[in-house]
Parts: sequence; structure tokens; C-alpha cells
Amino acid sequence: MKILSKNPCIGVWGFGIVGKSVVNYFHNHGYTVNIMDKRMPTIQEYNDLKIKDIQWYHENDQETFFYSHDYIVVSPGVNIGETRYATYKDKWLHELDFFYTTFNKPIIAITGSVGKTSITHLLNEIYKELSISIAVGGNIGTATFDLIDQQNNVNCALLEVSSFQLNHCKHFAPQLAIWTNFYPNHLDHHATEEEYFLAKHTILAYQTHNQFSLIPFALKDRVATPINGHMRSYFISTCPEDSQLRLLTHDEQIYYIKNNTIMRYAHNKHTSLMLITPELYNLSFSDNIIILAATCDILRLPHKALQNIATTAILPSHRIEKIGSIHLIDFYNDSKATTTASTLAAVKKLSNRPLHLFLGGLSKGVDREPFIAQLKNKVKRIYCFGKEADILYSMCVNHDISATSHLTLNQAVNACITYLQPQDCVLLSPAGSSFDLYENYEKRGEHFKELIMQYIEKQTSL
Repeated sequence: MKILSKNPCIGVWGFGIVGKSVVNYFHNHGYTVNIMDKRMPTIQEYNDLKIKDIQWYHENDQETFFYSHDYIVVSPGVNIGETRYATYKDKWLHELDFFYTTFNKPIIAITGSVGKTSITHLLNEIYKELSISIAVGGNIGTATFDLIDQQNNVNCALLEVSSFQLNHCKHFAPQLAIWTNFYPNHLDHHATEEEYFLAKHTILAYQTHNQFSLIPFALKDRVATPINGHMRSYFISTCPEDSQLRLLTHDEQIYYIKNNTIMRYAHNKHTSLMLITPELYNLSFSDNIIILAATCDILRLPHKALQNIATTAILPSHRIEKIGSIHLIDFYNDSKATTTASTLAAVKKLSNRPLHLFLGGLSKGVDREPFIAQLKNKVKRIYCFGKEADILYSMCVNHDISATSHLTLNQAVNACITYLQPQDCVLLSPAGSSFDLYENYEKRGEHFKELIMQYIEKQTSL
């Protein structure tokens, strides 16, 4: 990790949540810092920055911005581009690299195409249950730069990290790296699926001995072999074949489920760890439960803490969140499902009922037709909404799935209401980002909840 030169001038590209935390950190620590963004500052931002003597550059003036600063910190959502990255290769100061060299307590980092937010949230609940103080943030909640000054008051950091944050890192090596899964995603940002994979793989790339990693067994042959002394753990829903187990080294182990029990295979021995109770199954998906149990085992946290939170922990909103019921019809908000894999998991979880599914949002460069094909005979009807509604509708027609197309979510909900029957289940799980119609997935989910609650209240008053 490069050592910052004396009194450097630091440029921050992007002034969202991360950018603001970076600016605050460096300004509070006496550095000269300026901002570049594609938008103009608000009046409040302009006044605050003027007091702090912080200059605002528009993206139209990029070359001047790059030339005028010794180091540049890029917000995760900004796509640097390979040519620009190579041109200014000595100036980039990556968020996670800086955090890794500045935060002096152990770091647990979680990435994956699906489930990383739930794992982060539930691990935080486990630590709360054990009264262990930790700093939580990263891609969700508190930005990493805001966590640095907390380190004297916590035992470790728990970070959700995205492919955007991991991309281009050269030093970040968490004490425990958790990779939940891998599915094509963000292909509007990463040039190829392989580039996206390599960005995710960075969470493992710089780990050393006496560190730990937990990844899907399906990725075993696709990731780099860890160095001697690094404990690599895998997880899978069922135990692999004996021929596969025999290939494991002394530094490898596998977690799996057998007879509703989390098992660990290590050093030629199968060990029972904990029973998966109905409460745990209700809490989250089975893969998530394996990951949480494995993490407790790796970190030597008591599994009883995981059992205890099964009845107390509540997942954040917009993740298969039950909104309400009327006429024996249940309504669920899963607006956080911005990937096809997330939506398939939600559909599977609610598959015991005739299912009405809302699909929409932007594909992020992913071909959603193979996903649509998997929904045949699993849903009663699909309501496509938003900018890509007609494309999604055509895919449904191609696969003989009952569907309708709508410009807005309001229209889609109104259409759905006309088809509902007792015992049905209604699910918003869009399998796409929200940015065609909404500022974020939270706004989309809140709007869906408002529409459904209006319907329920109207029915109740009849």
C-alpha cells in the first residue's frame, strides 16, 4: 500500500454516500481535498464546501481534475474505464485498500451476487446477541471511511463489499472473506462476466496464511488455490461424493446439511455442529443458514447465538417482506431482488402457493430470457412493468407464461388485483435494478407497499 506523500492534494470522484465520507475523513484529518461529480452541488452543499475551502469540479473538466491532484479516490459506482485507469495508474487510492491499511482490527468481508446484505445483517445480530462490539458498514449503511475512527471502540469490522469496491484493489485482505455465490450481474458496468468474476475474486486474492475464506463448493475449481496455512472452507447444500472429499487438503474443509443438521467435514472426519430448527428455516434461505453456521464455527462463536436470533432477528425491509393479507391472499415485497438469482430464490421459497409475480427494472446487461424460461409452471401470472416491460412480456409469451405489460407499477398492481383469488400469493421481486422508475430499490419497495396497503384498506372497509 502506498504511503501518502506529505500534504497531498486528494481528489474525490463522486459525491454520494461514499464520496461524502471520504471528503469528511480527509478534511477532518487536515488534507487538502476537492470533489468531481457529473452533477452540480446543491445550494446547501455549495455553502458547506465553500466554508471548508473545498473546490467542486464538473466531470466536463476531468483532465484538469486528474492533473491537479496527487491521489484520486473513486466512488464505487463510478466506472473508471481501463484507458483512464492505466493513464493515471499511480494516482488511484482505492477505498478498501485504504481501509485495510488504516483499520487495525480484524476485518470480516462479505461479497456475492445474492445474499450478502442478509448475511451481513444476521452476523451483526449474532454479535449483538453475544454483546461483542463491531463496526458494520461498507456497501450498506455506514461507509468504510466513517468506520475508521470507530476502531478503538470495537473488536472488528464487518463489511459488505461489492464488485465495484473490490475492482482494482491491490492490498485488501480481510481476516475472513465470505463469498456467498456467483451469478451474472452488473454487466452494464463490468465489460464481461469474467471481469465481474475477477472483481469478486479480489476478496480472496491478497489473503495470506492465518486468514480464512468461506466460498461455495461450486467455485472450488474456479478460484486460486490458497497458500499454505490459509484455511479455505466451502459450503454446499448436500455432502459431496467421497471422491471429492478425498481431494481436500489439510487446510480445506466443507460445511453441508444432512438430516436438517449442519455438518462439517475436515481432516477425514464428519462432525455434527447444529440442528436447523423450523425457526431458522423461516429466518432465511438454507444456504444463508449454512454460511452463518460455518462463520460461527470458523470464528469460534457459539452456535447457540445463531439459534437465539432465529426468533428475534428481523431481516431488513424489501427482502421477502410480508406486507399483509386479505381474503386469504398474502402480499410480499422483495424489491431488493435486483438479480435473477434473487428472484428465483424468492419464487422457490413461496412455491407452495399460486404465485403472482411482478418483474421489472433494468437488466444491468444480463440476458433475462433463460431466467424467464425457468419460471414456466412456477408462477400463475407475471406482471411486467417499467422501461423493459415489453421486452420481459415478449419473453414470457415466448415461453407460454401468462403475463401482462405495464408502464408503471401502479398499472401493474391494478391489473393484478383483477386476477386475484383466495389462497393466491403476490410477490414483487423484480430481478432488475430500480433506476428506470425509482431512485433506489427502497423507493420501489415502499411504493409497492403503499399500493398494496391501499388495496387492503379498501377491501377491509367494504
